[in-house]
Amino acid sequence: MLTRVHHVGLVVRRLEDGLAFWQDTLGLRVSAQATVQDQGVRAALLPIGRSEIELLEPVNPNGGVAKFLEKRGEGLHHVCFETPDVVGELAAARGQGFPLIDEAPRAGLAGMICFLHPKGTRGVLVELATPPPGQRPHGPCGAGAFAGIALGEVTARSREPASAAGLFATKLGLERTAAATHPGLTTAAVTVGGVRLCFVSDDPRSAGPEAAAMRAAVEAHGEGIAALVLDVPDVGAAAGALAGFAPVREAD
Repeated sequence: MLTRVHHVGLVVRRLEDGLAFWQDTLGLRVSAQATVQDQGVRAALLPIGRSEIELLEPVNPNGGVAKFLEKRGEGLHHVCFETPDVVGELAAARGQGFPLIDEAPRAGLAGMICFLHPKGTRGVLVELATPPPGQRPHGPCGAGAFAGIALGEVTARSREPASAAGLFATKLGLERTAAATHPGLTTAAVTVGGVRLCFVSDDPRSAGPEAAAMRAAVEAHGEGIAALVLDVPDVGAAAGALAGFAPVREAD
């Protein structure tokens, strides 16, 4: 049983630069930090609402994260779902026919972890994790304009959103939920622990700019995690605090 989005992993060139945004700008705190040799990374976890952000700096040039950085640059890497029984969940995934990266769980920053291959999960690199015993729920996150910030959604590019959401619902046990609608786009979503996983594609009937941009993104990058939606109490205050990052505000 998957109980929540434990974290979303982001690849950065330098861990300190990633912390400068997530810790210094948004006010998140580091709950764990370590060099994980078998993954070839320096990593840090920062709680954000019901979930966490994991920053990954490659330290092994031959490792998978280093190759990701070289090919795609900095950005979203994977989504991790928490389970009380990673051994049983991995066995269930194997029985469902998912291609696996790990044949057995191993130690990671999030606890005992394993990865499913993205070719079986519609381009989304999925990690499963059982945290160490005694881990406590997160307290309030963020500071200033970002006090109370939380992860609301993980957005993924998809060629067929309905079937992608169906895969995560029927084979991984996530709950189907309503997805926001956007001009020129088709969406479908599932949820776990209060966080949505939303699959988005172009609307084939649309010739608008949104549909064209999504078609180009899927053609260039394929299916996979594309964005995060962060919930804040006051969007205007948050946008003002991020003025130096040139945020773009969508129409209401």
